[in-house]
Amino acid sequence: MEADPPTVAVIGLGASLGDRAATLEAAVRLLAVWPGIVVERCSRVYGSAPAGGVAGAAFLNAAVRVRTALSPEALAEGLRTIEARLGRRPTRRWADRVLDLDLLWMAGVTRRTAALQVPHARLRERAFALIPLVEVAPAARDPRSGARYADLPLARAALPAVGALPQPACPPPSRVVERRSGAATMKMFLDTANLDEIREGATWGIFDGVTTNPSLIAKEGRDFVDTIYQIANLIDGPVSAETVATDAPTMIKEGRLLAKVHPNVVVKVPLTIEGIKCCKALADDGIRVNVTLCFQAAQALYAAKAGATYISPFVGRLDDVSEDGMDLIAKIVQIYANYPDLQTQVLAASIRHPMHIVASALAGAHVCTAPFKVYKQLYSHPLTDKGNAAFLKDWESVPDRDIIGQVERFLAKRG
Repeated sequence: MEADPPTVAVIGLGASLGDRAATLEAAVRLLAVWPGIVVERCSRVYGSAPAGGVAGAAFLNAAVRVRTALSPEALAEGLRTIEARLGRRPTRRWADRVLDLDLLWMAGVTRRTAALQVPHARLRERAFALIPLVEVAPAARDPRSGARYADLPLARAALPAVGALPQPACPPPSRVVERRSGAATMKMFLDTANLDEIREGATWGIFDGVTTNPSLIAKEGRDFVDTIYQIANLIDGPVSAETVATDAPTMIKEGRLLAKVHPNVVVKVPLTIEGIKCCKALADDGIRVNVTLCFQAAQALYAAKAGATYISPFVGRLDDVSEDGMDLIAKIVQIYANYPDLQTQVLAASIRHPMHIVASALAGAHVCTAPFKVYKQLYSHPLTDKGNAAFLKDWESVPDRDIIGQVERFLAKRG
């Protein structure tokens, strides 16, 4: 069931356990890539004492204004899923929790059921919910009384702001669509040098290439060149093999030799001045180059100008230092879209979890490379497991469960 698209809603965020600020930021990132949701604005982060007399730790609270085509029920279900993915487990009511996501308000919507109350039942009583809501949606009104929430005395209460959430990046969509239109789909590369993982991945039939680096190959304890050759024979697609020299002349020599190991080899170089010199020389030779360790958009422009086949922005490492890795992906896609003569493909790297892959696709990345364990997590969802178990249980009641035999007999009878 979906609401009349789209409408504005405000989601409240709270956390009292763990790295509270990091959890709130992670929740916003997941909201930003959730199907049917567009994040429009984030409030500041406020500190508040626990409510309800159960929790013992102080909370951080914030609010996010979104535009959505989802029904209130579907939106609330999505919030529960995000909570679980970020580590929330069942607790007593009002107890300390890793993350709390509440649908505070939805324009023109009223719900009063055992499972959902919109507007939130205690919105008018709690400053830590009301003040962030008014900050992101100052014109919001109670759908029953028509009164503006901003006019309530509690909305002007003193509540300390202790931080801020990153505001959503909104590149002009027309350019991004133009850039995407020539691509069939986002390619998926395996980021590994483990031959067993690559063999299993090859049986899935969905992987388009492999990225490696000196650290991954050293971890396997194998011969460098032989490992590259074996990988290239297992996956029919680009295989990144990285140079290890630090000066351009030696890097160029290494790159030219690596390109001869196998036709699938793409030479990988770091985004340094010497690396860019090497990229330009190899590209002029017709050798494909993956420029790695990209952490800002200007670097990506350098790599494209030097003729790189791929640019590898490191999403996870930026997230580790409280920068928005996906914002970098979106900016590079936008820059390349502005100049169609730049043929470099954006390869989202340093992927840490499944939502990084989804966010990379939404941002328009041409390629995503991730560890094998992250790709395996993409298959996992409790509702999938539950549904499959139910189907198999019901199938146990069927007298003849041999589908292959049934079909073969049917075809033989039909002639």
